Amino acid sequence: MTEMYDIVIVGGGHNGLVASLDLAGAGWSVLVLEAQENLGGCASTTEPLLRGFRHSPHANTFLFADLMPHAISPAGLGVAVHQPAAQLGIPFTDGRPPVIIHRPDQLAQTRASLDAYSRADARTFVELKRRSADLGTLLQQGLYAAPDANWFTAQRTAVQRTFNDFFNSSRLGNCTAREMIDDLFEAPEVRILLYMLAIETGVALEEAGGGVAFLGFSLWMAGRWRIPVGGMQTYSDALYRAALSVGVRVSTSTRVSSIVVKGKRAVGVETPNGKVVGASKAVLIAAPILHLFDDLLDEHAFSKSERNEVETFRRTSSSSLATSLYCLKTAPHYKSAQKDPQIDSCLKTIIGFETPSDVLHLDADIRAGRLPKPAGVVRLHSLWDESLAPHERHVAGVDSRFPATRCLDRETWRRVESAFPTAFLETWRCYFADELVVDPIAASSDCSSGFERRMLMRMGSGQYRTSVAGLYLGGPGVYPGGGVHGACGRNAARTIISDFEGAA
Repeated sequence: MTEMYDIVIVGGGHNGLVASLDLAGAGWSVLVLEAQENLGGCASTTEPLLRGFRHSPHANTFLFADLMPHAISPAGLGVAVHQPAAQLGIPFTDGRPPVIIHRPDQLAQTRASLDAYSRADARTFVELKRRSADLGTLLQQGLYAAPDANWFTAQRTAVQRTFNDFFNSSRLGNCTAREMIDDLFEAPEVRILLYMLAIETGVALEEAGGGVAFLGFSLWMAGRWRIPVGGMQTYSDALYRAALSVGVRVSTSTRVSSIVVKGKRAVGVETPNGKVVGASKAVLIAAPILHLFDDLLDEHAFSKSERNEVETFRRTSSSSLATSLYCLKTAPHYKSAQKDPQIDSCLKTIIGFETPSDVLHLDADIRAGRLPKPAGVVRLHSLWDESLAPHERHVAGVDSRFPATRCLDRETWRRVESAFPTAFLETWRCYFADELVVDPIAASSDCSSGFERRMLMRMGSGQYRTSVAGLYLGGPGVYPGGGVHGACGRNAARTIISDFEGAA
C-alpha cells in the first residue's frame, strides 16, 4: 500500500462529499477519489457548448432544501437559492390558457390557473396540497434513515388518514397514480399536468400502489423546486470546501480501476497505473451501482444472492432520462402567455402534450421499448440567474424520457442523440407566439448515456452494505435514490460508523 486511510470513497459527487463529512467527523482519515477533473458528478455545472453558457445538465434543482440537515443544506453551506413563483406548467399550441402549479405559498395563483378549466379541480387540488403539508416531518424522517418497513407502513397510514374523505382507503394500496388522478380530477388539461407531476417526482403512472406515492409524495413536492444561484456546481464546491475544512483529502482526475480484496474483505483500491491506496476500515462506492459490479470487482467476489439481486436490478429500469442542451439568443414567448403571462417565466415548462392520451401513449411507448415522439420538460434557469449566460442570452435544458438504455444498440442511440435536439426544437416552436423567438446558437443531447432512475432496494442498513466485508454503497442507486439531498451518502456513512462502533 503506497498510502493508507481509514476510509476511501470512490466518487466525488455530492453523495461522496456528504459521506466524507460524517466519516471525518467520526475522527477517521478519509480520501475521496474522483475520476473527472471537477467534483460534483451529476451535481455539476459546465460549459459544454459555448463559452459563457453554463449548464447544469443533470441535477439542477433542490426539492428538499428545507428538510436537509443544516450542515449539508444550501443555507448551511452559504449557497444562495431561488424559488420561482410559477413552478410547473403546460402551454398549448392553440394558445388556450396554460395550467400552472405555483409555490405552496401562492396556492391562490394555482387555484386561479386550474379554475380556467374546472373550479371543482381547482378546489380539490388546493385542498389536497394544503393537507399534504402535514406529511413533511414524516418524509424527512424517512429520507435520512435506512429504509424501514415500519416507516413505509406509517407513511401509508398517514396518507390514508390525511386524505380518507377523498379516496376509498380500501383501494389505495392497489390504485395506480393514473387511476388516482382520473378519479379525483375531471379536466383533461389538469390531468396532463398531474400526470407529469407524478412522472417528474419519480412516480410511475401505471404501477400498482402508485396512488399512495402520488398523494403522499408528489403532492407534497409540487411547487417546492429551488435552483442554486450560479448552477449546481456552487453546491458541490461548497461541500468540497466543507470537506477540506474537516481534514478530508480529495483527489480529482483519479480513476479507480479495481477494489482490492484480501481475505474476503475490501482493503483498498487500485488505480490504472498500479498505485494501491489502502482502506483500514472501509471502501465506500459513491457512484452508480453497476460501476462497482461491472467494472471494479469480479462478480465472484460477491455472494450468489447478491449477484442475483444485481441482475434483477439491471433489468428493473423501463426508462431513461436524457438531457438536451441549448444556447439561446432569446427566451421563448408562448402563445398561451396571452391568457397567463406567467407561463413565460415558469421554472419547468412541459412541451409535447395536448391531451392526457399524449402522455399515456408516450409512457406506453417507453415501457414497450419504443422511441417516443419528441417531448420534454424545459428549464431556463438563466431567467433568474444572469450568471449562467451572456447578457440577454439564455441556457435551456430539456429533460426527456426514453426507453431503458438496454432497449437499443449503441449505434441507434448515437443516431437518436444526433437528431433529437432538432426534432424537439421543431415541436417546441409550435408553442411559440413568434416563430423566430428562439434562435438556438448551439444544441446537444446525451440520449446515448441516458440516466436511469432506479434503486437496488433492501430493507434496513443492509441497503448500504455489500456481501464483501468493508465494502459499502452510497451512490444514487441506493435508498432514497436520486436527487440532491445527500441522504444516500449520509445514510451510508452512518451505517459504516455504526458497524465499527458496534464491533468495538
